[in-house]
Amino acid sequence: MPDVSSPRPSSFADIARSVLGAPPGVREIRLACWTALCVTAALVALSLLSAARGRQFLGHLPGGDFVAFYAAGKILNEYPPTSLYDLPLQYRLHHAILPEMPPELVSPYFNTPFLAWLFRPLARLPFLWSYGLWTAISLALYLGGLALLWRYAKGLGDVSRLAFLVCCSFPPFAIECLAGGQVSAIGFFAFALSTRWLRSARPVAAGLALALCLYKPPLLLVVVPMLAIGRRWRVVAGFSAGACALGALSLLAVGYGGCVAYVEALRLRAGLATLNPSPLSVFKCVDIQSFFRLLFGGYSHTSAAAALILGGTGFAILALRWARSTPGTQADGLLWAATVAWTLVVNVSIPIYDTTLVVISALVMAGAVYQSRSEQAESDRLTFLWWMLALYLATVVSQPLARFAGIQILTPVLAAVGALALRLSRRAEDSPRT
Repeated sequence: MPDVSSPRPSSFADIARSVLGAPPGVREIRLACWTALCVTAALVALSLLSAARGRQFLGHLPGGDFVAFYAAGKILNEYPPTSLYDLPLQYRLHHAILPEMPPELVSPYFNTPFLAWLFRPLARLPFLWSYGLWTAISLALYLGGLALLWRYAKGLGDVSRLAFLVCCSFPPFAIECLAGGQVSAIGFFAFALSTRWLRSARPVAAGLALALCLYKPPLLLVVVPMLAIGRRWRVVAGFSAGACALGALSLLAVGYGGCVAYVEALRLRAGLATLNPSPLSVFKCVDIQSFFRLLFGGYSHTSAAAALILGGTGFAILALRWARSTPGTQADGLLWAATVAWTLVVNVSIPIYDTTLVVISALVMAGAVYQSRSEQAESDRLTFLWWMLALYLATVVSQPLARFAGIQILTPVLAAVGALALRLSRRAEDSPRT
């Protein structure tokens, strides 16, 4: 974020000040971020305390969605591996682990077998101890990812600490992932590690890191094709090697029958997404398909066609840029930022907790706009500031607005963030190799 007291002579700045007023000061932003962090810590602590007393907290079960991963590890510890995707068994275990869970509620496990294998040690602990430990692991993964990316924040100068506070209080991580018991910190760390190694000219290692995101294949639905279109063959080779290793680990964990059951589980989940009404929480998703499902009041040929047309257009735009890109330039890094942001939109079934990945795009763009000395630098910084503010606020109001008004505001905001990164990438095409 820029120094809000510095002059902004551009016409864009004058328009922004007259229409929107001056942006909030550093002190106010810092106070808001600390408040968000304190609220998150209080929610986690009170949830654990209520669970220890056998009660729900604010109508929510302790651990949020973590019960699905805990039960998956428990199945591999105590039942035949082929039972991993047995939904009736999952249902019984969920309600045995959390007796206060309402009878109609279940959090089915649809992730890859190797992820369940990684949860086997945690499933040997009591549920609350396991949830507390996983919260600490998620925090460590997220902070580790930020540490890998912080080289891009060096240009922020005096407000770099404030930027770190903003990242830590980002609601999709702080509320949805950390307090909600989700596993998106794994994907964030894998993307951050891949980003660092891509910029350090270690393409094979970057591909290996990217393969870790196979715990949730939709996260790679856009990125891997773009790497192939951009002729990043060593990255693709590293990814392929990592995918083979994780595939072997899945076979070791659940056997051939369990892997077939995983494919059937994916088909079942895809079928659930087309039901009206759908048992899935569509209001929590930010992808283009879910956006139009909410907008049109359910799944239909019209909503599917609209998602296909706009999503296909976004995919084609990225593909053209990747086909013309040059590895090792600042433009290439900004194109990667745009791809990460649009991965969350040009996709299927991306819940809000996975938008933690957009922090990577934000930091890469920050490194570009705050180190720039071009004539457009001041205007770019102000534009970047306003879109980051819009992104932060959209994550706060997106779910209530989607639930009651049928509009997922976070989807167009993410699309705009990706478009901003693309515009910066085009402007930096002639930059020297970095």
